[in-house]
Amino acid sequence: MSRRAGMSALVLALTSVCSTACSGNGDEELGPTATVERGAIERRIVATGTIEPEKEVEVRPRVSGIVETVHVEAGDRVKAGQPLVEVEKELAQVRLQEAQARLEEARAEMRFAASARKRAERLHRNGTMDDQEYDEIVSRWERATAGVARAEASRNLLEVELRYATVEAPIDGKILDVDVEEGSAVASVVSVTGGTPLLSIAADESLHLEGLVDENEIARVAVGQRARVTAEAFGDEVFDGEVQDISPIGDRQQNVTYFEVEIAIEEHGGRLRPRMSADGEIVAEVVDQALVVPETALFYEGEDLFVERVLSEDPVETERSRVEIGIVEDDRIEIVSGVEEGWQLRLR
Repeated sequence: MSRRAGMSALVLALTSVCSTACSGNGDEELGPTATVERGAIERRIVATGTIEPEKEVEVRPRVSGIVETVHVEAGDRVKAGQPLVEVEKELAQVRLQEAQARLEEARAEMRFAASARKRAERLHRNGTMDDQEYDEIVSRWERATAGVARAEASRNLLEVELRYATVEAPIDGKILDVDVEEGSAVASVVSVTGGTPLLSIAADESLHLEGLVDENEIARVAVGQRARVTAEAFGDEVFDGEVQDISPIGDRQQNVTYFEVEIAIEEHGGRLRPRMSADGEIVAEVVDQALVVPETALFYEGEDLFVERVLSEDPVETERSRVEIGIVEDDRIEIVSGVEEGWQLRLR
C-alpha cells in the first residue's frame, strides 16, 4: 500500500509541474499571441491645464472720472500707444487753464522781484541801503522764484493728467475683454481700491501651456524637454512645444501635490487662444531599441509580473517567465529583463 501511495504522489507532482511550466493539451486553444519586438518607446508625462499668453496686462486708468469713449472691443488687435479709452477731459482742461494763469501770475511777481533786487544791489553797494532792507528784497525775490517753480510743477502735473485721460495700449496684442462702457465712473490706480479695471490685453503671438504634473512624475521633468500639446478644440491635432519653466513649489489639491509646468508652444498659426483647455505630453525619456510587448501579455501572481511564452502551438505548450518592466507607453510596455527578441507570447 505504501508503494502504491508513493507512485500516486509522484504522478500528481509531475502533473503539477507540467501544468505550471508547460501547460497545454490537445483540446486547448492558444488564442491571440504577440511577438517580442525591438522598437522605440517613450516615457510620456502629462501636464493638464490651459493655454496662456506670454504676457497679459490688465489696464486701469491713471485718472478718475467718467468714461467718454471706448475705442475697442473684445477680439480687436491693437498696437502699443493706440488709444483705447477716453476719460472726460473738460474738468482737467479747466484746471489746467487755472494752473497756467497762476503760473503767469507767479512769473510776473518774480520779474518784479528780480528788478527790485537789481536796484537793491546797486544801492547796497553805494551804501545808501542798509543790510536789513537789502536782505528783505533778496528774500522776496527767492520766494517769487520758488513760487514760479511751484506753479510750473502744478501746471505740468495737470498736463500729465490730461494726457492720461486718453488711456493707451501698453503693449501690442489682442483685447481679451472690456469691463467698462461709455458713462461708467472709474477710479484711478492711486485710489484706495487700486483703480477700476478697464480692459485686458494679451500678447498672444507667444503662447504657453500652464499645466499641472503629479508630484510622483515631476522628478523626471526638466527644462528643455520636448512636448506635444493638444487642445480640446482641435481634437487630435498636435502642436510642438518645449518645457520652459518648472515651479519650485508645489500646490496641494485634494491631498495630492501638483507642480506647475510651462510648455512654450512653438507654432500655432494664431489658432490657439488664451484660456483654452489643453494637455501637454512631455517626452521625458526615449529608448530606441527597447524590447516591447503589448500590455495584455503581462499578468500578476502576487507581487511578481509574468509573461507566458509559447513553446508549441499544436499541441499548445507554454512556460511562464518572470519579467521586469520599464517604460509604459499607452498599451505598449518595455521589458527590461525576462524575455528575448522574437519570443511568441500568449495574450490575455
